[in-house]
Amino acid sequence: MHVVDTHAHFWDVERINYPWIEAGSVFDRSFLLADYQARSAGAPIRQMVFVECDAHPRCSVQEAEWVTALAAEDRRIQAIVARTSLLDDDRAATLDHLGALPLLRGIRDNIQNNPAGFAVAPRFVEGVQEVHRRGLHFELCLTHHQLRETIELVDRCPDGQFVLDHCAKPDIASVGREPWATEMAEMAERAHVVCKISGLITEADWHRWTPDDILWYARTAAELFGPDRILFGSDWPVSEAAGGFMTWFRLADALVARWSEGDRDKFFRANAQRVYRLAPE
Repeated sequence: MHVVDTHAHFWDVERINYPWIEAGSVFDRSFLLADYQARSAGAPIRQMVFVECDAHPRCSVQEAEWVTALAAEDRRIQAIVARTSLLDDDRAATLDHLGALPLLRGIRDNIQNNPAGFAVAPRFVEGVQEVHRRGLHFELCLTHHQLRETIELVDRCPDGQFVLDHCAKPDIASVGREPWATEMAEMAERAHVVCKISGLITEADWHRWTPDDILWYARTAAELFGPDRILFGSDWPVSEAAGGFMTWFRLADALVARWSEGDRDKFFRANAQRVYRLAPE
């Protein structure tokens, strides 16, 4: 079995500023490459994509360069999705700097935690279009209540690739199935969007979720986007808050249990290699 983890994070609170981390929270410590290696040891992870950790915008290049160096320690790190603040005046210069890094494949600037209308603000849309002109995809991190405006963003950028992270973070804790399912169906109609099935256990009640709570959303997303447009991601170490790497990996394995061998391979490997332009090991 060959698995590509399309959503791995590492952060070092001694090295980089992460404004979102609350003092004393479960995330208020460093989660390093060695920690990932230990937590994921039970899964056949052959390739990894590092996704930016919402560091301070002035740390974007520093973070990407740090992970580029980590790739020499663990050659499974084969792609980077870096952060660029698309509203910054020096956006183009940051993209130029990041674009020189050999592992850069995409850009993310989180929509979540921003006010209504952020995703369709002209400056933001122009930034996404600039990312696409540079041959990179844009990674969409949002919560379920922002799906409608994000669909509009996607429609304004028909010539570029999008990766939808965490199934748009449905409200699993409150069993919020609508309008999430309807709006996800609309998003799935956009052929230039692929969906990352990741980050779901942390959208549930961290301490009382059940597999069925999670799998309904995972199955719905998989059915809507189809076998050629879904990706596996661990969302480690965020997933540690609700069970950890192997707990999520076992759920993902349950998701695909009745799929054909070919569809399982697309979800765990082939789609990721295509989207992130990875070597077909």
